[in-house]
Amino acid sequence: MVITEVLEQAFGLRPVAVSPLGGEVDQNLAVDLHDGTRVVVKISPPGTDPDHLRGQHTLMSLAAQQGALDPVHVPTMVPSQTGDTVVELASDGTVRGGESVRGGAGARLVTVQGWVEGRTLSELNAHSVELLGELGGTAARMVHALASAKGLPTASSHHWDLLRAPEAVTDGIGAVDDRARVEQVRRIVSWFDDAMDRHRTELSMAVVHHDLNDFNVLARRGMDGRHHVHGVLDFADALYTVRVSELAIAVAYAMLRKPNPLSAAAAVVRGYAAELELTDAELAVLYPLAAVRLCVNAVTWTKRCAEGGTAYGQERMRHTWPAIAHLARTPPELAELVFREAAGATVAPVVPVAGEGALSVLGTSAGPAVDVRAHLHPVAELGARRSTVAGETATHRLGVELASAEPFKLFAPYDGVVEERDAVPEPLLILRHEGNIWSRWTGVTSTVSRGDRVAAGDVVGKAAVPSGVGVRVAVFRSAETARLVERALVPASEVGAWAVVSPDPQEFLGLGVRRSREGDGWTAGRVLATRDVHFARSQRSYYERPMNLVVGRGTWLYDEFGRGYLDAMNNVSHVGHGNPRVVAAATAQLQRLNTNSRFLYPGIAEYAERLTALLPDPLDVVFLVCSGSEANDLAIRMARQVTGRSDVLVVDGAYHGNTSVITGLSPNRYKGPGGTGPDPTTHEVEQPNRYRGRFGYGDPQAGPKYAADVQRQLDRLTQRGRPPAAFIAESAMGTAGSIFYPDGYLDHAYAAVRAAGGLCIADEVQVGFGRLGDVFWGFQSQDVVPDIITMGKPIGNGHPMAAVVTTREIADAFDTGMKYFNTFGGNPVSCAIGTAVLDEIAEQDLQARAAETGREFRSRLEQLAARHELIGDVRGHGMYLGVELVRDRTTKEPAGQEALLVSELMKDEGVLVYPTGSAGNVLKLKPPLTFTKRDAELFTDVLDEVLTRDW
Repeated sequence: MVITEVLEQAFGLRPVAVSPLGGEVDQNLAVDLHDGTRVVVKISPPGTDPDHLRGQHTLMSLAAQQGALDPVHVPTMVPSQTGDTVVELASDGTVRGGESVRGGAGARLVTVQGWVEGRTLSELNAHSVELLGELGGTAARMVHALASAKGLPTASSHHWDLLRAPEAVTDGIGAVDDRARVEQVRRIVSWFDDAMDRHRTELSMAVVHHDLNDFNVLARRGMDGRHHVHGVLDFADALYTVRVSELAIAVAYAMLRKPNPLSAAAAVVRGYAAELELTDAELAVLYPLAAVRLCVNAVTWTKRCAEGGTAYGQERMRHTWPAIAHLARTPPELAELVFREAAGATVAPVVPVAGEGALSVLGTSAGPAVDVRAHLHPVAELGARRSTVAGETATHRLGVELASAEPFKLFAPYDGVVEERDAVPEPLLILRHEGNIWSRWTGVTSTVSRGDRVAAGDVVGKAAVPSGVGVRVAVFRSAETARLVERALVPASEVGAWAVVSPDPQEFLGLGVRRSREGDGWTAGRVLATRDVHFARSQRSYYERPMNLVVGRGTWLYDEFGRGYLDAMNNVSHVGHGNPRVVAAATAQLQRLNTNSRFLYPGIAEYAERLTALLPDPLDVVFLVCSGSEANDLAIRMARQVTGRSDVLVVDGAYHGNTSVITGLSPNRYKGPGGTGPDPTTHEVEQPNRYRGRFGYGDPQAGPKYAADVQRQLDRLTQRGRPPAAFIAESAMGTAGSIFYPDGYLDHAYAAVRAAGGLCIADEVQVGFGRLGDVFWGFQSQDVVPDIITMGKPIGNGHPMAAVVTTREIADAFDTGMKYFNTFGGNPVSCAIGTAVLDEIAEQDLQARAAETGREFRSRLEQLAARHELIGDVRGHGMYLGVELVRDRTTKEPAGQEALLVSELMKDEGVLVYPTGSAGNVLKLKPPLTFTKRDAELFTDVLDEVLTRDW
């Protein structure tokens, strides 16, 4: 009898389509029904106990009824016509239900369950930290939901029983040909045996799902654009066993396909511990249990594939063996500490390993100086730049590194025994000392042999590398960890655990205590907490999980852990973070003179002359202020006073600053959340947006057509007897979403405004000083000359400095006798910095670099747009670009949440970008002009990888 007939006869269902699903033992089918719903049909092999199936169904019902897994869904069973959930298909084709179901010889059991929407975690090509946390929370809620199920019928044991893992490994290990893999598995099994011998009697027991693997957990995209855990499938492996096995299995499969499995596992543990407390014993066995589960998976499917297994088995192994190789090199004591920290459990305080001995260093002269690079301190040169996509960068040195300008010998600081001596892959020496301390020396050519006893002061080796390159020394509290560790650098997330496993060796070596690092004590968490106390909520920081920055160099920013972040968004640091010329100019001027701008000093005159030389005639009168907002405020005040009018035209979506006057002239603010609308004297003109507006990229007359709205507003105001004082427009719109005007727009708009007696103000706060590449000032791209120009942000490379430049005629008309004075605007230090910025732009030819790199950057972004539907538009000039994200290219629905998520994920990968625009869906790209083609390549590679992910 075909399955469609069984469904109709036994369950009263009317199938319209049947398609196969994967599975280890059962035959699983997805069946579409005539009413538009879908079910899963499971056909169990002969010999299956029907009571065992009913036990699974009871567990599923219990989980659903308790609602403990809400909003995580479990399948609901579809009863047969007899009311039972199990139907028997006998070998003769007879269908039986109810009490007649016995599971006889040759009979197959059929069950039907409701379809749960979602994609398995195995189908997702990436798992966010949030998703992994939800997986841990799901494991905890599953334990809670099944807590009352102790007496229900479940299997007493089976092949995947975690407590019988060594038996399963023994059964399959003979099929593994790779000797390295065999050794890795045996090492992990030994960890399991040791952990269970010590803690088994302390572990709580419970009925658990016992198979929260990546094929049995479903995720679904939510309204926030992220995937969230949505469903749990397949209760076939449910057991009464140690409770922590539920979490261990979830952790095991979460570590697959991860560049840093331990970090992924910690996220799962954190989510579990937020809902259910973990005992000390559970934390002690968790890592060996998770690791051994993967070993069972790998050897089982290796054996089954060798015996003619299916593609399902190949898929299960493909990612498991690489994970096992990584885990076999990760000491269990380290993993336990990482998990303890994630669970909020107490971690033993770090006790330095100390003694009376001292390290002696002998060179060719009377003792050359030795440079000590400290234990778990961010690596030299401010951290390694990321070289691969995905994963946390290792930035902290393990142990200390000793470097000298001359060759040197090394003496044992304490008595000990040589336990390891090797030359491959690099010179290595491990000594065991009293008190269960092991010292590991890397980069040393040993003069001792394995088993030798050495006394304090004995020569143990010499530098095995050219002079100037370091010897690494680390100490450990266990022999296994000393042998397993191959890394010189570790990621920041593991620093706390490594500090316990491998204490600071400096005191041990007689070198004193480690240096305190920059910003010590002011962690990201503490900084955030302090901001919450002392700053208003309106003063928001970037990112959901912000990094704690301490250093900037060039196009890179570095956090407290030495991790580098490529800065693609910060147009304030125009000539690069920490620019040496700018730093030197500021330092030198601070040492000589700094005072207010009413005193006479050469710097202010020199700077005014240098700045106005870059502007077209007749712009030659300078007002130096402290911020772009202040510059725009002064420009509006000037226009109103000179014209005797009050009304001002602004472009819809514009942002000009945060003073009271300028906020009222910034549609991006007064029309946004919390905005109270425009001032009565503010009048918007249509935004000349060629992607979203009425006149698109294909319209050669788009500029004049958009400018016609400026004329309409002028006519309307003039008819009302209120011609405007000014038209203020960014030369290219920034906060509105990197909007670039079509040719002719400003030319026609300026002509109309001037004909009505108004002034034209060019806001260059974000786009000036060569950023657009082909021109030095943004307004030059429109072939216009404004009456007033305002500058800010890049003018001082991060120093609070800004300017207003206008004509002599307007400046004189502004002078009615009331003094204009700005205490800090144009002070000697600001002028020295401003001059240094101009020198750097000129001497490094940064405008030309902006043009060349910008073309390359835009080309690479356009290539991404051809591959990713989320990218609706790429636009830009020079080093000022925008990538607009949309959910649908036809409707152009803004993808604001997606843009925020993309920015967060890119930050996690060490690349900084952030959304802008009225809908928050445009990635703004305004990096320092020192941005290189290699930087652009890195940015687009990371963006490509992030857009390819299943969030």
